[in-house]
Amino acid sequence: MPINPSADAHSTSAPTRRWHRTAWVAGGLVGLVVLGVVVGETTGWPVLRQSMERAMTKGAGVPVVLQGDVKLHLIWRPRLAVDRLQIASDERFKVPHLLDAQGVLLAWTWGDVWRWRQGERLRVHSLQANELDAQLVRLKDGSANWQLGAPRPENTGPDAVESLPRFGTLLMNKGRIDWNDAVQDVDLKVAVQGSEGEAVQGADAGYVATFNGRYQALPLKLNVRAGSTLPLLQDTESAAGAPWVPLRVEGSVGTSRLLFDGQAAALLGTPRLQGEIQFKGRSLAAVGDPLGITLPQTPPFDLRGTLDHEAGAWRLKAQRAVIGSSQLAGDLLFDQREKPAKLSGQLTGSRLALADLGPAIGGKGGDTTKDDATAPGRVLPQRRFDLPSLKAMNADVQVDIQQLDFGTTAMAPLQGLKTRVRLAGGVLKLEDLKASVSGGSIAGSTQLDSNASPAAWVAKLDFKAIDLAGWLRGLSTADAATSPPPAKGAATLKKERNEARQGGDQAVQSYLTGLLFGSMHVRGAGRSTGEILASLDGPVQFTLRDGTLSHLATEAMGLDVAESLGVLIRGDQPLPLRCARFYLIARNGVVAPTLAVIDSADSTIRITGQVSLRDESLALRVVTRSHDWSPLSLRTPVTVSGTLGDPQVGIEAQGLIGRVLGAVALGAAVGPAAAMLPLIEQGSTSKVDPCTVAAVPEQSGNQPAAPRKP
Repeated sequence: MPINPSADAHSTSAPTRRWHRTAWVAGGLVGLVVLGVVVGETTGWPVLRQSMERAMTKGAGVPVVLQGDVKLHLIWRPRLAVDRLQIASDERFKVPHLLDAQGVLLAWTWGDVWRWRQGERLRVHSLQANELDAQLVRLKDGSANWQLGAPRPENTGPDAVESLPRFGTLLMNKGRIDWNDAVQDVDLKVAVQGSEGEAVQGADAGYVATFNGRYQALPLKLNVRAGSTLPLLQDTESAAGAPWVPLRVEGSVGTSRLLFDGQAAALLGTPRLQGEIQFKGRSLAAVGDPLGITLPQTPPFDLRGTLDHEAGAWRLKAQRAVIGSSQLAGDLLFDQREKPAKLSGQLTGSRLALADLGPAIGGKGGDTTKDDATAPGRVLPQRRFDLPSLKAMNADVQVDIQQLDFGTTAMAPLQGLKTRVRLAGGVLKLEDLKASVSGGSIAGSTQLDSNASPAAWVAKLDFKAIDLAGWLRGLSTADAATSPPPAKGAATLKKERNEARQGGDQAVQSYLTGLLFGSMHVRGAGRSTGEILASLDGPVQFTLRDGTLSHLATEAMGLDVAESLGVLIRGDQPLPLRCARFYLIARNGVVAPTLAVIDSADSTIRITGQVSLRDESLALRVVTRSHDWSPLSLRTPVTVSGTLGDPQVGIEAQGLIGRVLGAVALGAAVGPAAAMLPLIEQGSTSKVDPCTVAAVPEQSGNQPAAPRKP
């Protein structure tokens, strides 16, 4: 069959022409789409305005209205510029709207939108407005008008604030934010106004904001001035790249006055702050409560230093912190990123007065309007500890204080106090506690466990080579009380003792002197210092070395009239001590000596009885046995009764009356000289050291024997 070339060419060219036509149509359509996108991006997609309103209303769950000129950009950096943007609020929140903004520039990312549609928290890349009015409301049931979109169970309750949109940047030239939160007890109003640019120069440039209202029951009134556009909100993810703005904050927080002068990259949400701070107030506790920081009730304070905050971590470098009469400083970090929050760093200072922390340990001082520090007629502090606050945070703080003042002239302050304060899980510990006083030292540890019911307290303390007269200044004689005796070392005390043995006529500086050694390992339980002491258990022992005792005090305790008159005539001189030892046992708040002896060359003094820390009652008996002959002695046991707040000193009159009646009878029968015979004390010296176990009188079966003399 003959071949037709023209027919074959026609059959192969038809599909090709059809493919080319399809390609041209497709290309034309793509071109039209691209052209449409270009035109849309250039003109701001005006044809999508109504569709966009409907989509935004559906997504938010409340009406969204766009007014005036609208420019929408969907490619590369999606953003919306609109003359006015209104987002309504549900009627049950009783506010006209959630957001009403003019001159708005709203930017986002499609990834953020997709994640929000999947149930994550909405994040807005940037919101800028010439004027902005936001009404944020949360009801007691946890529902909030900022919970946009379909309701989610996790966005209700105390954590519903987490559903508030996150902002990479929130800027406004003028406007206000009203935040009313019934769950967190917040009623705060923020007003902003200002201007910047080439037409505004000098002091008029910048922005001013006022914060008024209540934050967690704490009245708040602050004036804020920024040198540029005020950065109100800054999201954590973009805060690191936000520009710093000069910032000055001044006003009141509760009863405290605040001044901050520095720079900031955000004020709300996740603040970034750097600058100098001055803070004055009536008590530190009022500052710590709204921040979740456990701080004690104190007298007025004045703090000056630098403050830094970034990503939930606050750092305070206090160059000067005056609390009452205390002079402190420190470098502290409060990290809210940890759960619970943690306070760490160093606390230093030249002086810490214990009275300034009185309420923290159950005593007086600071704000005492809540309850009395002590019950009527009681001495021991009864103010209850704020135990729940011990679980609100953790702490690890190194303390180095030059002087710890006990607030009394009767006791010398501690020097060089060092310890590590640790708070974890409601357990407060003072570890590696060390201090020096009057030439000696105190070391040990304490612990308060608020998890126990009642709270459990333990203390282990050791005392070494402390000059007793230099520490307990209340032991000084009347002449020396106005100028407390200086601390003395062992060599000085030995020298004075030798001089006393040689009959030196130096004036007595203290009724009792010597180097004190001892230890205590006690425990108790309760909600106050008084309750803990009322349940005290454990041993306490002290030994006095190289000591002296006032001769006059010795004879007075024994009612030796002749010896006392002699001492008054020739002057009181210290008697060297052969030994002095006190071994006490506390059981359920009752402290009783198993051994309490002061032995000198003149006499031996023994103390028996008990002191009840439960009802603060005293029941002590002091018996003095003379070592020498005395012609006129009315010696009889001395008793101490009453309470810690009102001690009563008396004598056991029965034996004394018998001796006096015998003297009267002999004087009448034999003669005046014979009347002296019943009043003459022969004296005796024991060959056994009264401070050893062998010399201890028989104890009741439930009392342990005293330890051997070291």
